[in-house]
Amino acid sequence: MKNNPITKFVCDQLSRWPLACENFRLLKSVQTRTMTVGGLEVTVQHNPARVVSSTAKTDAASLRQRKCFLCGENRPSEQILLPFEGRKGKKYDILVNPYPIFPEHLVIASATHEDQSIWKRFVDLLDLSAEYPEYTFFYNGPKCGASAPDHHHFQATLRDQMPLEADIDREMDRMAAKEGNAREIAEDTVFDYVTAVQDAKLYHYRRFVRGIFVIRSRTAKSAAKMFYRFLDTLPMNEGDKEPGFNCISYYRRGEYRTIIILRTSHRSHHYFSEGPDHLTMSPGCADMGGVLIASVRDDYDKLTPELLEEMLSEITYSKDMEEELLAKLSRKQPTLSVGIMSGKEIEFEIFSDGAGVRKAVLREGKIDYGGILYDELYFGGQTLSTQFAEPSFKLYGVTIGVDFHWERKEDQVFAGALKIIVDKGRLYAINIVGVEDYLLSVISSEMSADASEEFLKAHAVISRSWVMAQIASQTKCRSIDIPEGIYNLPALVTWLDTFKAGAGRTKVDSQVYEYVRWYDHQDHDLFDVCADDHCQRYQGLTRATGKKVGRAIDATWGKVLKYNGELCDARFSKCCGGRMERFGVCWEDRDMPYLQPLPDAPGHTEDGHCFCDTRDKKILSQVLNNYDQETVDFYRWTTVYTNEELSALIEKKSGIRLGYIKDIEALERGESGRIYKLRIVGSERTLIVGKELEIRRILSESHLKSSAFEAVVEDDRVIFNGAGWGHGVGLCQIGAAVMASEGYTYKEILAHYYPGAELQSNI
Repeated sequence: MKNNPITKFVCDQLSRWPLACENFRLLKSVQTRTMTVGGLEVTVQHNPARVVSSTAKTDAASLRQRKCFLCGENRPSEQILLPFEGRKGKKYDILVNPYPIFPEHLVIASATHEDQSIWKRFVDLLDLSAEYPEYTFFYNGPKCGASAPDHHHFQATLRDQMPLEADIDREMDRMAAKEGNAREIAEDTVFDYVTAVQDAKLYHYRRFVRGIFVIRSRTAKSAAKMFYRFLDTLPMNEGDKEPGFNCISYYRRGEYRTIIILRTSHRSHHYFSEGPDHLTMSPGCADMGGVLIASVRDDYDKLTPELLEEMLSEITYSKDMEEELLAKLSRKQPTLSVGIMSGKEIEFEIFSDGAGVRKAVLREGKIDYGGILYDELYFGGQTLSTQFAEPSFKLYGVTIGVDFHWERKEDQVFAGALKIIVDKGRLYAINIVGVEDYLLSVISSEMSADASEEFLKAHAVISRSWVMAQIASQTKCRSIDIPEGIYNLPALVTWLDTFKAGAGRTKVDSQVYEYVRWYDHQDHDLFDVCADDHCQRYQGLTRATGKKVGRAIDATWGKVLKYNGELCDARFSKCCGGRMERFGVCWEDRDMPYLQPLPDAPGHTEDGHCFCDTRDKKILSQVLNNYDQETVDFYRWTTVYTNEELSALIEKKSGIRLGYIKDIEALERGESGRIYKLRIVGSERTLIVGKELEIRRILSESHLKSSAFEAVVEDDRVIFNGAGWGHGVGLCQIGAAVMASEGYTYKEILAHYYPGAELQSNI
């Protein structure tokens, strides 16, 4: 252990600063007494010098009117500093606190004037505790005891000065000495195991006040991950930069230990009372650590265990809040497998081993990894709670927007496990991930993470319902029976040309071709769902952004739509165009009672204004991500081709040369106007196409916005006048966003788009 320079620094400081010297001298004679509160023996200290801190005004107006006493230019000339450098160049000044509570009471102030906030600074707190293990470091949140919330600072004192720290330390040492799994904590301890992130474990402490949690970890990296992910689960008031809490951190027995005391307010009603229950007490971390400061003699004399418990209970978590948080932290989620990408080789990186970029290559029908052939590769990394989802691996060159106009490649980061398999001459990268973690990405990818919370809640429910239905379903789609090796439409049509007839495929005669494909998301047999728009857009943690999304998942955790006790196949599209479509028009040839062709209008009136008929940029920006906004017309649109362009496009997509396009005729339409059987008459051949998705594919380089169109064939051009974007089945995303903006709740939105379906828990 390195020589500790702090003791010498404190002595030097007191020798040249009379005020600090006198207050440290008086500290030796302050009155103290002990009492038991919530099973913890605490110390009450009568310390008149602390009235400066207890009565400090911390509102914005008061802070603007005074000079910051932690800034170097405003400090007394007698005050000296001991420098400390944190991560990423952050600099701190270690200072003696001139109004001490503890022996060697220190302030560690940021060298720059920045607001009190622990974000991106917690690791510096850990580094301080490892650098100076004889000391305990602590932090007051900006509204939880910080007398200078406008200037970031930590505090420190010698180890074991706070009863809470000492009690937790003893119990932690007892627990650490026990053999076996961390979950199997003996009944005589005061901890409940909650969860873990890598080697960091989170415990709930059951003494003193509610809402005390402890993190222990052998690495600063894991401790920081746990700390920040824990804070992400906590409620936060509008306008605040962080949840309310105090924390105590120290280094002991080769591990970092951090105590977090959750707060609801800075001061109890006693501070503001003018009656006999008045207390001039503003509890900070020292108080919450079990050293309660009474700067006024009258307060010191009248304090009782009951009065202290009353005061502390007002500023900490209630029983209901604690139980809700514990339930959130300990809840589980089912898993699913998501097909991310395929190819002859796959580049990836596993973060936990630090080995950098690796490559899996197809060789001799197996996976060549590091020169050794495997049938399958598996790299674990699953997380149990969405709040603790963390990056596990990266995949390079993932294609997104397959067959759409925004198709592009991205490097993407994922939570959970990575499995690589080989099938039919290709390698497949599959992500094994929790359902709620999956939703974090889906909702952020399908729309803006800044969308209204009611809309996000509605989407969380339907996305969860859909994917759980896929997992639960044992049926496969009624697609045509395609021989092995036939994967695309041109090859398929060539194959069809050799057939007389068959289920889903027909060559009517030498001049007429019919191709009808029944698509469903259940086409996959190697994994539950794919990662692209053909299922739900999933891009791992690359798109998992925004606190609103996390709150939407929290609020609806495990909730799904059911009809007659069965999970709803809750489809959705960007814009229905004014009327939703029947399930069987676009998907399997069956009806779902909750997916019906109703008008997208209040009360489903035929003549009402449609929700999705909007050009409000604010609403559209909530629904659409940046590349989705490359499309500008949704409710009504027009696409124009020259006759030659369209003929060439159809030949490219189908492999059939039709010649000059003479006529385009809708043979079968759904109630929304979407065509699910289309005849295209050319000068050389005729092609009949179905269903909805295949029609959109064959008439566009990617996908025509929808099949709800009227086609006009003129001399040298073909005009498509259409409505909506997507299949129109189930929830209309733009319409739902409008509903949320008009004050509809997520439950009302779901009832509008899935009539008869019930919101239930699937846990």
